[in-house]
Amino acid sequence: MTAHGRRALVTAGSSGLGAAIATSLRTSGAEVFITGTGPHTGEVAREIGAAGWAIADFTEPGAATAAAATARETLGDIDILVSNTGGTRAAAAADLSVQDWDSAYRLLLDSAISLTQAVLPAMSAAGWGRLIYVTSVGVVKPLPLLHLSNVMRAGVAALARSLAAEVAPHGVTTHVIAPAHVDTPRRRSLAAARAAAAGVPTEELERQQLATELPVGRWGRPEEIGELVAHLCSEHAGFQTGQTHVIDGGMTST
Repeated sequence: MTAHGRRALVTAGSSGLGAAIATSLRTSGAEVFITGTGPHTGEVAREIGAAGWAIADFTEPGAATAAAATARETLGDIDILVSNTGGTRAAAAADLSVQDWDSAYRLLLDSAISLTQAVLPAMSAAGWGRLIYVTSVGVVKPLPLLHLSNVMRAGVAALARSLAAEVAPHGVTTHVIAPAHVDTPRRRSLAAARAAAAGVPTEELERQQLATELPVGRWGRPEEIGELVAHLCSEHAGFQTGQTHVIDGGMTST
């Protein structure tokens, strides 16, 4: 399994799932460019041996397109896009404002569209490419308090499925990664939000989740997501496309 010589743009690659994916692609031999929203992005890029990095807040209009342009200046054309973002606000629907919905659209759906438009023409011309969209298990089973994510990430998943047949003749494949309960800072913050809404300690809610929502009995590891993405970006996965890969410890099987 190798992505040797391929050039990858991994957004939100400075922490959590993005960092794990970027690390796995580097280990597989790809050149990697990451984006992030904090000053630690450069440090993470150096740690994993990335070819470059940029600060990019995708809630800002045009930020995703600009990030892709910077990545192309560093790497040349992009062979692998991993469209990944941070999370949105967790709240009851009645508490969400128009601004919340607008920000979520730009962060999740508009960024995926803009990044795809920026890299797809060169992939198609080269006859090889991978479009990987990191979403959430909410695309197959809506999650409580995550209305913004459930709706916008469903649009991202639809983008991947809609593109699959059109781009496959050009050697480009599309995939949706739909994780849940992977042990990242985002998982812990969501657990705290759900616990607060239920009026119980976070530790108690987490024990309940492990006992009732996760047949495997443990949290997922970020590197498990990274290894899956590395496989999908290898030559061994060229016959797979248009798929949603649910990685949730059996949560949606119960």
